[in-house]
Order: sequence, then structure tokens, then C-alpha cells
Amino acid sequence: MKSIQSKITATYVVLALLIVTSTGFLSSSGIESFFKQHLVNSLYQQTDLVAYFLQRSSSLSFVQIDSAVRKISGIENIRITLINADGKVIADSDVPPDKLSTIENHLSRPEVQEALKKDVGTNMRRSATVGRDFLYVAKALDAPFGGGVFRDLKFIRLSMPLEEVQSEINSIRFNILIAGFVVLVLITGISMLVSNRISKPMVQIARSLERIRSGDLSERISIGSKDEIGRVASAVNELVEKLKDDIAQLQRLERVRSEFLGNVSHELRTPIFAIQGYLETLLKGALNDESVNRSFLEKAQANAHRLDALLADLINISQIESGEMKMSFRYFRINEFLEATTKDFQPSAQQLGVGLSLDLQTSDAEEVYGDRERIQQVMSNLIENALRYNKKDGQVIVSTRANNRAVEITVKDSGVGMASEHLPRIFERFYRVDSNRSREVGGTGLGLAIVKHIIEAHESTVDVESEVGRGTAFRFSLRKG
Repeated sequence: MKSIQSKITATYVVLALLIVTSTGFLSSSGIESFFKQHLVNSLYQQTDLVAYFLQRSSSLSFVQIDSAVRKISGIENIRITLINADGKVIADSDVPPDKLSTIENHLSRPEVQEALKKDVGTNMRRSATVGRDFLYVAKALDAPFGGGVFRDLKFIRLSMPLEEVQSEINSIRFNILIAGFVVLVLITGISMLVSNRISKPMVQIARSLERIRSGDLSERISIGSKDEIGRVASAVNELVEKLKDDIAQLQRLERVRSEFLGNVSHELRTPIFAIQGYLETLLKGALNDESVNRSFLEKAQANAHRLDALLADLINISQIESGEMKMSFRYFRINEFLEATTKDFQPSAQQLGVGLSLDLQTSDAEEVYGDRERIQQVMSNLIENALRYNKKDGQVIVSTRANNRAVEITVKDSGVGMASEHLPRIFERFYRVDSNRSREVGGTGLGLAIVKHIIEAHESTVDVESEVGRGTAFRFSLRKG
């Protein structure tokens, strides 16, 4: 017969397995879609670079341009194909010039047909020319190049071997699998602890009942709670006390012994059946009891949520450290950017009772050079941390200060602060100053590591000043426009 603990543990392990599996599947599918779209966007951007190169090099000979195209292909690990308006391949980085005439007409290729309609087309298939699976991105040129060897050029098509793409996706899936396994192990451990806490008093009651049934009427069940189990234990203790009195009375009333034993037998059967009913009701109804079921479901839901960000952050930290995260640098207005960013966090700040304000010492026309999306990620991490690790009625101030070459951005809070010995390590992955506090507020332990990598990619550094009980300030600079 399975124990109550094993049944409860098995139920929640199965529930956790379903949640982790479904979350992992959805995350994996989303990541694969995102990764492939990221590659398509990257290839599309590179078609502009190839077009720019060809325009600037139109005075060179075909041999010179063909050689340069092959070098670009080797450096970027992509295949470059140049196609004229009637579908004839003019050049291909994977095909020698003397073999170009043997290549089939490419006008009917799906990506080329799509590019004719939408200016850009994509497709994934096996190349009939080189016998490998590729991801293709084709771009139709708006106007002819004019003179030069590529005056009839109409399409620039870039492609990447799918085995490399799949290798990266498999690597990401493996990381998700490992993360899911770790979460499942943690949930299993927590389920065992919780189920043990629920079943332990039941086991104690059963053992005490065995001793009582064996005749040890001095046995008492310790009452450690006021819930249903505590009430059962109290009822059992009262029953035993009453039984002792009855037996004492039986010993004193020897002449009515037979009748008394019959009554006691009846009285024993009734509470034992009642106890069994209580236990069966608790066992069968616990999973449907909202006070128990909801608490476990909420805990399960809270763990699913922390894993996605992770991943996202893992995915982010993995992409950053592996060099897969491409930066898109451009100039943008810093005041407008920070005003929009802080506005997004105002509801969270109000909910936490923390003031969030700006102190911008830069003009509205001041521009900085960087990847706006990644700097948005940096600011979100810093502001979110400043709000989380703050105190009631605390303050978070986002400020700017310009010098001749750069704009300095500071996120300062009046929160709990950090001791000096922690500061050299706070940008390490998964390093936590206070593990219990970090988990309560939902941190992943990866936010500051991501901030450090992104800012370093902008050829800058993140400085931090902190004092316990008085708050923390993070500061970095971006090059001025």
C-alpha cells in the first residue's frame, strides 16, 4: 500500500513535470522561431552591405569583385549569390566562375519570387547547386546599378547553412533541458518536504493508535496544530482518556463487566470509523481544498514564471557571451529615451511605494550612440533592481550629465545598499548578496551580468557605489552624437 506521502509527492511531481515540460516546449519553440527570425534579419541587413560594396566597387573588374565577394563570404560564413533580372546567376561565392553557366535559372526560386513581390524573400530548402540545406534571404534592388560588370544585377541573395543554425538551436534546447531538469529536481525536493510535513502527523497518529489498540492507554498524541489533523489528534486523546475511565469503571464494576465490554466495543468501533472517515476525507479532499490546492498551484506557477526571464536572460547571456547577439548601433535622443523608459516603470514604482524621477542635465536635442534596444534592456534591469531593493517611501533617480565626449547616465536609489565586499562580484552570473531577499523579489541573478556585457559592448564600463542602508548608484557612459 502506498503511503500518503508518496501519493502527495507523486501528484505534485507529475503536476510539476507537466508544467516544466509544457513551459520548456513553448520556450523552445519560441526561441527557435526568434533565433531563425534573428538570422533572417541579420542576413537582410548584410544584403545592404553587399549592395553598398558592389556599388562602390563597380569600376573594378569581374575577377576582382568576385574575389572580394568570396572573401566577404568566408569572413561572414555566408553564401552570396548575385542574380540578374531574368534569373541568371552572375556570381556565386560557392561556385567557381567557370561553372556559373551550368547553374539553373534562379528566377523561379521561392525567395526570388517573393522578393519580386515584397522586395525581400526568404526560404529554407536544400540547394540543388551545392547539395546542402540553406536558409535563403533574397533582396530585390529598387534601381539598376548603372555601369560596370553588374549593371544588370537585380537580386542579391545571401544564405547560411542550416546545419549551423540547427546546431545553435540544439545548444539552446539543451540549456533549456538542463534548466528544466534542475527546476524539476527542486520541485520534487520541495514536494517531498511538504508532503512529509503533511503526512508526518498522520503517521504519528497511526502509530499512537496502534499502541492504544495494543493496550497502552498511557499513549497520547502530541497536538502541534489547530487544523483538521490537530482536531483529530485531540479527539483521539479525549477518546483514550474516556476509554481509561471506562476501563477503570469496568474494573470497579466487575459484575457488569460483560455489558460494559460490549458497550466499550461499540464505543471503540464508532470513533475508529470516524477517524478513518476523517483521514479519508482529508486525503481525498486535500487536493480539492482551495486553501491547500491553491497554495501549491501558486507556488508551481511562481517557479514557471522565473525560469522564462532566466532563459530569457540565459538566452540573452548565452547569446551575448557566444557573440550571437548582434548590436545595432545608431544615434538616438537620450532625454526622450529615458523619459519613455521611466514612464513604463511608474506603475511598478507606485505599487511598491517608491518614488521614480528624472534629473536630466542634458538638452532634449542631445544624442548618444548605441543600440537603443540593448540600452533599454540595461535601463530596465537597473531601474527594476533599484525598485525591488528599495524601501517604502524610498526614491529612485535616473540622471544624466554630459561632458565633451559622452553622456553619463546614473540610476541611484535610497534602498538597502550593499557592503563593500560584495561590489567586486555583483556582476558575476548568479551571484546574490542576499539569496533569501533575491528570491523573495524574484531576481534571476543574471540581470547585472547582462548589463555589464551590454555596456562593455558599447566600449564603456559600469561603475557602482553603494552603502548599506543608504542605497546604491550604478553609472555608465555612452558616446555623444
